[in-house]
Amino acid sequence: MARERGEGGEPQSGDPDQALFKEAMSGVRRLEQDRSVPQIVFRTPVPHSEREREVLQELDRLIEEESPLPLTETGEYMEGAVRGLDPRVVRQLRRGEFTLQAELDLHGVVAETARGLVERFIEECHARGLRCVRIVHGRGRNSPGGVPVLKTRLPRWLARGPARQIVLAYTSALPHDGGAGAAYVLLRSRRSRRARRDPL
Repeated sequence: MARERGEGGEPQSGDPDQALFKEAMSGVRRLEQDRSVPQIVFRTPVPHSEREREVLQELDRLIEEESPLPLTETGEYMEGAVRGLDPRVVRQLRRGEFTLQAELDLHGVVAETARGLVERFIEECHARGLRCVRIVHGRGRNSPGGVPVLKTRLPRWLARGPARQIVLAYTSALPHDGGAGAAYVLLRSRRSRRARRDPL
């Protein structure tokens, strides 16, 4: 038996739930997906405090050459630092005591794209002479199985490739800066990297 057709020639359904659903969804449009590439945000320059300048100068004198970044991870928290780095410096980074000078938000970016963005971000910040930056990687709540893909890969990206020569330490951010969904990253000075390349 042929189904009866309503206005517009669409089949009529005898299911009242389907009719209610259709009525509730009338006027609803699918949201267009935003596929724009995240932009680096450079913050308005703020002069370092005298104490911060002293710490950074001492840091440049103490760091070792081309050291890997051992990872410490507890629950949602993560941190890593080159060998020989003064633990007090890592504590200061963890407490958010260094001035944030730039940030990169990776929300909605797939891992294959995110790695290149992180490496370019670190290199550009280092070229500008910046020392402390923030990377927002998210907590993975929208990832398959709730596994934070970018967060678990970020330590490897910071310890390999071009970032390996630049990054001194990283820690999970304080709650007001994104908490376990973001990381503070401390960079070497341009001077210390040049000195290692050209000892003369």
